[in-house]
Amino acid sequence: MNSFRSPMSRVIALALFVAIQADGSPAQKRTRPDLKTLERNIRAEMNFLASDAMQGRGSATNYERVAAEYIGSQFRQFGLEPVGDTDASGAPGFVQRVPLQTLKFTEPPTLRATAGDQTRTWQYGRDLLVSFLRGSQVTGDLQVIDADDTAAKGAFAVVRLPASADRQKRQEVTQRARTARAAAIVLLESDANKQARESGSARLPELPSRAQTDADAAFSVITLRQQAFDELAALPAGTRIEFGGPAQVGESGATWNAVGMIRGSDPKAAQDAIFLSSHLDHLGVNTEAAGGDAIYNGADDDASGCVTVLELARSLAAGPRPRRTIYFVCFGSEERGGWGAQYFAAHSPVPLEHTVADLNFEMLGRPDAKVPANTLWLTGYERSNLGTELARRGARLVADPRPEQNFFQRSDNYTLALRGVVAHTVSSFGLHTDYHRPSDEATKIDFPFMTRSINSLIAPVRWLANSTFRPAWEHGKAPVR
Repeated sequence: MNSFRSPMSRVIALALFVAIQADGSPAQKRTRPDLKTLERNIRAEMNFLASDAMQGRGSATNYERVAAEYIGSQFRQFGLEPVGDTDASGAPGFVQRVPLQTLKFTEPPTLRATAGDQTRTWQYGRDLLVSFLRGSQVTGDLQVIDADDTAAKGAFAVVRLPASADRQKRQEVTQRARTARAAAIVLLESDANKQARESGSARLPELPSRAQTDADAAFSVITLRQQAFDELAALPAGTRIEFGGPAQVGESGATWNAVGMIRGSDPKAAQDAIFLSSHLDHLGVNTEAAGGDAIYNGADDDASGCVTVLELARSLAAGPRPRRTIYFVCFGSEERGGWGAQYFAAHSPVPLEHTVADLNFEMLGRPDAKVPANTLWLTGYERSNLGTELARRGARLVADPRPEQNFFQRSDNYTLALRGVVAHTVSSFGLHTDYHRPSDEATKIDFPFMTRSINSLIAPVRWLANSTFRPAWEHGKAPVR
């Protein structure tokens, strides 16, 4: 696709055109009996959010903000109440600004091992590089494990993985350790890592922006040269390992959430809330991408989730108000660490103990061949009784067919689940090869499948919002930090 950066005026014009073309459901039409989702509305919303004009909706970029403003404008059109920031006149809007803070290393960080009164140090650039980093300081006790083992929580794990291991294997090892909430993992450098380190051109590692609120624990992936790796692996188990260096606050910025609400009709039941969520950002533009297409449109990931939230909002707002309150939320910066969801959880408009459930929607634009036709799956299905109860009420939901992928921990639902909310993600991702590539475009979306899928969810979600059922974690299955 053309990677030309369209002027912002064209983006705004396209947003207005799409909003006009889509069928509206304003407040005065709430008694309309037909609540079905229409394919043309799905196409209109998808073709805007995943268009080249949106430049990939990069996390914490102005294009992400445009996506949030567009979704907020649709919420307003459907008759939802605004739950975002207030404007200069004090009137609430549908967009929530999430302040971000950036840290920058001021000198090369070090890896330090301390056992008794003995300390050994390895230097960034000379002995090691960093392939993933979420904080300027990370500390843990040394654990040496094989590639198929699982690191202990809080451990600084040295993983015996051959230098020749391919990228997929390294990603599997990393994801397993992160899911286990290890502090960091250390790998033997690959040939590419070695060449980068020996070239002497390695820049100081970049620290990700962080929402200015409590965040999940830091996690790092460090690659060591052979001699340093052997030295570290030979130290006694439990040796205290630290990685980090002096850092200072850099430029601040923001990411953006879009939030709307249908207030519950029952005074008592309305104190409880259901969250329907997705993430609105993607990977933006990469001018070094191979093949000439630099725009990561993110149609399936996760414009499809945003469209699902929009269409559920349209349908539920068109009918009678449910007894419980429903919040419709599209989070920013999921791709950079879930900052929008973390901020929302820390500043929730309703106490989290009054949150009945969060149904998060991610990557449901194509069917998954591993489950029956016209079926969606739920991450962590076995962890709570929510999925089985929704399925009883007609939702075409089954268990995640790929639990080894740890999808339950890999989306914004996990931020809320760690805080006690019964939170799962609805998906149909079949591991297609367009994931996180410029080829994830609207032309690949199966619109009839999406239409059937969204329509299958309306009645079960409405039932949940009108019932007294409160889902709960199965014994021992609640996630913990």
